[in-house]
Amino acid sequence: MGRFMHLFRKKDFVRFSRYKKFSWSLFLSVIFLVMLMDSCEDDPTQVGLELKSVLGRVQPVCIDTISVFTSVESMDSIRTDHFDYAFLGNFRDPVFGWTDASFATQYRLSQPWSPGHNADVDSVKLFLVVDRYNGNETTLQTVNVYELYKTLFYDSLYYSNFNVKDSISEWPVGSATFHPGDTMIVVYLSKTFGRKIIRDTAVLKNQDLFLSHFKGFYINTDKTSGSNEGGFIRIHLLTAESYLAIYYHNDLNSQAVYPLYINSYSARVNIFEHKYDEAPAETRIRYLNQGKEDSVMYVQGLGGVYTRMDIPGMKPFRDSSIILNSVKLFLPVDTILPTPIQKPSGLSVMIRKDGTLYHIFDVNLPEFYDGSLNKEEGIYKIGLTKHFQDYLLGRNNYTTFYLVVNDFRVNSERVVLKSRLNSQPLKLEVIYSRK
Repeated sequence: MGRFMHLFRKKDFVRFSRYKKFSWSLFLSVIFLVMLMDSCEDDPTQVGLELKSVLGRVQPVCIDTISVFTSVESMDSIRTDHFDYAFLGNFRDPVFGWTDASFATQYRLSQPWSPGHNADVDSVKLFLVVDRYNGNETTLQTVNVYELYKTLFYDSLYYSNFNVKDSISEWPVGSATFHPGDTMIVVYLSKTFGRKIIRDTAVLKNQDLFLSHFKGFYINTDKTSGSNEGGFIRIHLLTAESYLAIYYHNDLNSQAVYPLYINSYSARVNIFEHKYDEAPAETRIRYLNQGKEDSVMYVQGLGGVYTRMDIPGMKPFRDSSIILNSVKLFLPVDTILPTPIQKPSGLSVMIRKDGTLYHIFDVNLPEFYDGSLNKEEGIYKIGLTKHFQDYLLGRNNYTTFYLVVNDFRVNSERVVLKSRLNSQPLKLEVIYSRK
C-alpha cells in the first residue's frame, strides 16, 4: 500500500491535476476508487493506466442560464360547463382590477311530484353548500337569485363569457347575506315564485316538461366598491345538501316539503367577468395583450390572465452534441402589493396547439419541481427536462409556453411574479454534458 501511494503521489496526482474542471468531491471519489482497486492487490501500474482511461472518458458538466422573454395575455373565454363546483362573488384587486364570478344552473325533479289537492306554498328555501372561500375575511356580500328564462341544454358547450343577463327575471326572487366563514348559504325565495312552480301540476311528473317550465336560476352578488374588498365563494353544486326546497301544505298534510336537485345531468355554467382597467393606474397590469415585457408578470385563475414565455435560447442546443441532464424553471414571487386573495398552490406550463392549450406532463418530475410553491423561499419550481429532451430529439418544436394557475377554470387564486427584467429575476437553469 505504501509503495502504491508513493507512486500515485509522484506520478498520477500530477496527471490528475490537469483536470481542474472536476470538483473536489469527484477527486476524492477517484482516490477511493483507486484505493479500492489497490486493496484487491491489482498491479499498481495497471491501476494507473485504468485511472487515466476513466478520466479521459469523463466530460465536464456545464450549467447555463437561458433568457426567458415574457408578456402578459388575457384569456378570451374558457369552457366552464359541467363542473361540480361554481364560483360566486367578486373582488376588487389593486393589480388585476375587478373580477366577478356568477353561475347559472338547472334544477331537476327528484321524482315525479303530486302536490295534492288544494296545495299551497308556505315557503321556499335555496341551500348552497360553501366548499371554500378566498378573499377578504371582513367583507359581507349580498347573494341574489334570479329566475332564468333562457333554456340551458345538457349536451351544449358553455363558456365563461356566456350572457344570461338579458334572459333573467327583472328582480331577484330572493337575496341573502354571505358572511366569510359561513359553510352554508340559505336564501329565502318568494312564495310567488314557489306558487308558479306548482301551478301546473302536469309538468311535475315529467322531467323534460318541468325543465321547460322552470329553466333554473342565475345567481350573482352585488358589486363591491373598495380596494381589496370582496372575495370568491366556491359552491359545491353536486352535493345532496345543495338543493331547492319547496315547503307546502294540502288538504291531507299540514306540512310537506319537496326537494329539487342539481345533479350530473343538470346543465350548468360558470360565468366570469374581468375589468382590468378598474385597478388604479399606478398598480394595474401594464402592457396587457401588447407583447411587451415588464419587470413583473401575472397569472390569474377564473379565466383571467396568463404569462407567455418565449425561450429562443434553447434552439442552439438542438444543433450541438450535448446530453441534456435537466431544465428547471425558477419563478420568484413578487410581494410588494399584498392582497387577501391567496397565491396559487401550484402553476402549470402549457403549449398552444391549433389554438388550444395543452399541459406539459413529465412523469419523471421530482415532487419539488412539479410547479408547487415553496413557501419558505417564495419560489415556484417547474421541471421542463422531458419536454426539452424531446425537443432536442426533434419530437416537438415548442419553445413558446404559457404559464397558468393550476386548474384555472375552477381556481380563484392569483399571483404576481418577477420577470427577467427584475432585480431578482426568474431563472431557467440548463444542466448538460457534452458528448
